[in-house]
Amino acid sequence: METEKTAAGNQSILHLNIDDITPDPDQPRKHFDQEELESLAFTFESQGMINPIEVDEHNVIVTGERRWRAAQIAGLKQVPCTVWNNESYKRFERQLTENLHHGELTGKEKEDAVVKLWKTGKYDNFGVLGNSIGISDKRISDILNANDFRENANFSQTEEISTRDIIRTRSIDDIDTRKRILQAIADKTIKSSDVDDVVKVAKQSDALLDKTLEGTVSVKRAFEASETIQKIEEGGVSLEPEQKQRFADNLEKDQTLIKKYSDDVLDRVHKTMTTPKSEQENQSTPIGRTNPVTYIVAVKDEVLTNFRRHIGNCDTGERRWALKVLKEIRDEVEILIEVVSK
Repeated sequence: METEKTAAGNQSILHLNIDDITPDPDQPRKHFDQEELESLAFTFESQGMINPIEVDEHNVIVTGERRWRAAQIAGLKQVPCTVWNNESYKRFERQLTENLHHGELTGKEKEDAVVKLWKTGKYDNFGVLGNSIGISDKRISDILNANDFRENANFSQTEEISTRDIIRTRSIDDIDTRKRILQAIADKTIKSSDVDDVVKVAKQSDALLDKTLEGTVSVKRAFEASETIQKIEEGGVSLEPEQKQRFADNLEKDQTLIKKYSDDVLDRVHKTMTTPKSEQENQSTPIGRTNPVTYIVAVKDEVLTNFRRHIGNCDTGERRWALKVLKEIRDEVEILIEVVSK
């Protein structure tokens, strides 16, 4: 193996044959974006590699595997390296720190790496470990708690679920309920951004949670309903499970009704806007035919009429909500009318 040594501060840079270097199978980063590697390889082709790769005495990479992979794509024969030797846990700590600072770890990779370092027993407390790798002690605590949940719950969707989402469900005592919510995130039934609201729903009503995770009631509506239940019970009225179930069933019916009207309006508008102009002009219709704008206005009036009939059977709280939804639909239709009118 041919090497060339040059002075660089207090270290020597070795120009090693790229084929003599091997990656570390135990390093925390497991995933490398091919597009990013190819972009970095293009830089190496034009400017060469500026930052050396760190290797141990056996030419196993300590830090810089991404650069090494990109150098292979670029077709470099030799790459600059420095030798780094220290205790095994310090080596892993260094690898983790470099990847953290470059934002190159997935949430699960970061979690696994922090857990691995903590289990070495080399750190007196979360603060010491956090200072070593540049993470707050609270974040260390959250990561270890999330890892405990994965192990105790035997939760299979490890890659799809972030540490943060697991921690945000921590206030729910029932582990199966937590798993259902997290599974819904993995299945994209609910968004990660909705987790806090879904947790609130879970604490107020199992029936509401079921509807939310099934997708038959929106997170927004379920959250509003859970707040209503909370206020009722804070007022000294305890709702039975059967009452909460009826509440959830009614919400599902309301949402189905709203979707029906919304879909109907959008479908009619779509048909009107996508009908070729020539086809419209060639149609043989009586004089005074309803034009598209008038037609959409008629649809809007139909929605208004049906909602008024529906609102008559609602209590005060439901009526306020129905009127709010009605206004939202009205605003959307007004925008569509304006668009078609131009």
